Formats: sequence, C-alpha cells, structure tokens
Amino acid sequence: KTGTYAKDDSLHRNSGNMRRCRPSKQCKTTTVKLREETKRVAGINVTLSWPSKNNDNASTISSQPKGVVFFLPGAMISLSEYKGLRDVILEKHHLVVGLFMNVLWPLSTNNHRIHARDVKKVFDELLSMYPHLPNSYMVCGHSVGGKIALLLASIIDPKRVSAVLALDPVDLNPIEFTNRKGSNLPLLDDDIENTATNDSIGPLAFFSGDGHADIVHVVVKGTDEQQAISKEGEKGENKRIPIILTCTDGGFGIPKAHNAEAIHKLHPATIFYRHAHAGHMVYCDNGGGAAGMLMPDVGTKEGSGKARESARDLIRQILGS
Repeated sequence: KTGTYAKDDSLHRNSGNMRRCRPSKQCKTTTVKLREETKRVAGINVTLSWPSKNNDNASTISSQPKGVVFFLPGAMISLSEYKGLRDVILEKHHLVVGLFMNVLWPLSTNNHRIHARDVKKVFDELLSMYPHLPNSYMVCGHSVGGKIALLLASIIDPKRVSAVLALDPVDLNPIEFTNRKGSNLPLLDDDIENTATNDSIGPLAFFSGDGHADIVHVVVKGTDEQQAISKEGEKGENKRIPIILTCTDGGFGIPKAHNAEAIHKLHPATIFYRHAHAGHMVYCDNGGGAAGMLMPDVGTKEGSGKARESARDLIRQILGS
C-alpha cells in the first residue's frame, strides 16, 4: 500500500508508528528567532542555527537545545533555500547543523560517503565544543542529502542517528540501496533470518543469493534516545529508529528504479509517504536556485502546498508535538 493524500487532506502511511499528519490549518506556527553562525568545525564549513530560549527575546540564546538535527540539502543547493524547514526544527528547540553538499568535490568514486563521514566528524567535534549536547542526532536531508542521511543511519554512524527524514532521496552515483541484484546496504532490515548482534560495528548486509535465507545481517542496539523514540519492544532490546522517506513526482534525471519508492520496496521497514502532484524541488523555499533551473517543476499548486506542509508536520512529529 502506498501512502498518499486522503480526501480530508490527512496523510496515510504504510508502516511505522507515526501519527497522521493534520491539515495545515490545524498546525500551529511560531515565529522563530535565532542566532546563526557559519564556522569551521572539524575542518568543515558548517552553519549552526541556535534556537532562542524565549521566542520573545532574540538576544536570549539557550545553552541547552533539546537536540541536534543535521540538515543536508540537495546537491549544490544553498542552505538558504531551506529556511522554512529549518524554522520548524527551531520551533522544537533543536540546534540545526547545516552542511553544503558539494557533489563535485572531493573527487571520489563515492563522494556521498565522504560527506556522510564529514557529518560524523562534525558531530564528534561539536560534542567536545558543547558538552551539554545529547550524544545522538536526527538527520534531515533532501535529494542527495537524503541519500547521505540514509548512509549515516545504515553504515557510517548508526549508533548515534536517532531518526532520519529523507525528502525525495535519490540513490545514484553509486547505487547502494536499490540494486536489484548483488549487494545492498541495509535499512532496518532486521526481520530476516541469520540475525546477530555485535556492538563493535554497524549494520551490514551481505547478499549471497536471491532469498532472505542467503542474507547475513548484523543489528546494532539503539542509544537511549533511539529507545525513547521507538515504542516497540522492551528496554534493552534492539530498537528500530524511524527512517522516513518521501517521494514526489520527481523530475529530470531521477529514475523511478532508484527513488524513495524503490528504496522503500527493498527496505519495507522504512516509513513511506507519497507526495503526489509535487516536484523534486518542492521542499526548497524558492525552487532550488540555480540547481532548480535544471529541474522544471512538475507539481501543481495544491500538491506542492500539501507536500511542503507534510514535510513540516513530519519534522514536528519526529521531534515531538
């Protein structure tokens, strides 16, 4: 079953424990005041957006945000295109850490994994700079940023990722989650045979045949924050973090065989939302800037509006209403 819009403007989804998104007129909006700074952390340029302790006093900045959210934009798209989504995260009193996704540098056969490791290094350094921060983080990414968010949850930093929201992720260059034959990286694929636990490594899946019996899989135990988010199982058991995928009508250069729906079909424990009548750049405030010129909008005004509000509602749900 594919999640999509219902007649009452709610959203259905086909797996997970997320509550239904309410119509936009029921969603409370808040004017967010913040302190934003661009600096080098672990040798990487990042933008830190700090929520204010009191939205009525922009000069009062909280030294203890409730959590950390890494925001990873689409390829070569400025972070300034995502202020709408950033502000929703700030409403929930979380620090937003933004990184520019330069897919042209560094030169590598897997540029995406390098960017994922950069996120991990930045978080390590932030913990040393701000000891009050929690030891886990959510990742919200769009397009290539969504794919990099999945890499973090899958193999790069699975023990510390508490949730993922991948907005229209694209699994290309290289293909790592949607190979029809051969090897795929796992996403919550812990309902298969030959499951074991090893605290020293993240989840890995090795496909030696065509069936589940041919897969060897390793599961990691969730962090305390991941356990708090998950409602399944008793304390101490392996926990399933929310990995949420959205899929639009796409655009130029996004094959259906490697979009969010394809990822979900091969990893059914993920949570999937279909944002129909919306284009790939719908989550950007102004069409994605120069990058958006390469991908004409294929959505309708109504579909685009619903998709934007749905993305904001999903962030609110993950971070707590």
